[in-house]
Amino acid sequence: MIKIHMSFFKRILCYCKEQLEPGSRLLLSILIGLFVFLLIYLEHDFISFEWHFLVPSLGTFSLLIYYRISDEFKDIKTDQRFFPDRPIPSGRLFLNDLRMMLLTTAVFGFALNVIYSSALKEFLAAFIFTILMGKWFFMEKIISKNRLLAFATHGPVGIFLYWYLEAYLLNMYALSWSLEQKLSLVAFIILPGFSWEVLRKSYLPQDEIEGYQIYSTMLGFRGALSFASFWVILTIINNYILIKSFSSLRGMEIPLLIVNVLLLVAIFIQGMKPWIKNLKPISEFYMGFHLLLPLGFLIFKVWNK
Repeated sequence: MIKIHMSFFKRILCYCKEQLEPGSRLLLSILIGLFVFLLIYLEHDFISFEWHFLVPSLGTFSLLIYYRISDEFKDIKTDQRFFPDRPIPSGRLFLNDLRMMLLTTAVFGFALNVIYSSALKEFLAAFIFTILMGKWFFMEKIISKNRLLAFATHGPVGIFLYWYLEAYLLNMYALSWSLEQKLSLVAFIILPGFSWEVLRKSYLPQDEIEGYQIYSTMLGFRGALSFASFWVILTIINNYILIKSFSSLRGMEIPLLIVNVLLLVAIFIQGMKPWIKNLKPISEFYMGFHLLLPLGFLIFKVWNK
């Protein structure tokens, strides 16, 4: 029995290390939760600094983990064909292991939001959406064969996740924000991820894998880069709306603009004279700076308040 349990935990550890990367998802959830809380803290002087933001951060983390694990069931055939060394196709992880992880994650998320129920309805809405994602919205034959349709149907998950996080903190402090404030903040969080998603799955023609559908195989190499650029431009527009809506962020106009323009320049150079297999590492730096710069700005303002 001990050997069986040890084997199970080794399989889970292998999966976490190679694919799931729970540490980075937990860190991201906490940083976003802190960012939203600090924005509330600075916009409403009557609020003292507290650690309540960890509750929706952990709730968001559970949802991120749940839908990432659900993806493994959807990708079984693709992984068997194109990525046989991954844990599932290589036999180093079993589907029952994933089912156990899904159950554990769901129980944790539900228990957390029943005990701290400031946004239970929003959590349930986000959880239902992640379940529907895992089932291809019951349109597997249509969506699974078209990455653009998958992008359009799965992309809104971020809206549900971070609307829940936002709602939890607003409800807890009995605060009310305008729809523009709520949407611009959610968009600030999710839009950089859209350009990252496109760029990480857009390869040079010679690096594409035959039969493996990515954005560059559907739109062409430059077409995919243009699609990513669209989301960067939309991010720039949303940042203007966000900063106009929240006085605490005024002063971040130029730094955020520079971050986005630098990515646009990298995309343009890649389109004109390719110098890297794809822009995934560049887009990851972009996402990091896009969040950490304004977060650092808010921390500085709180520290000197």
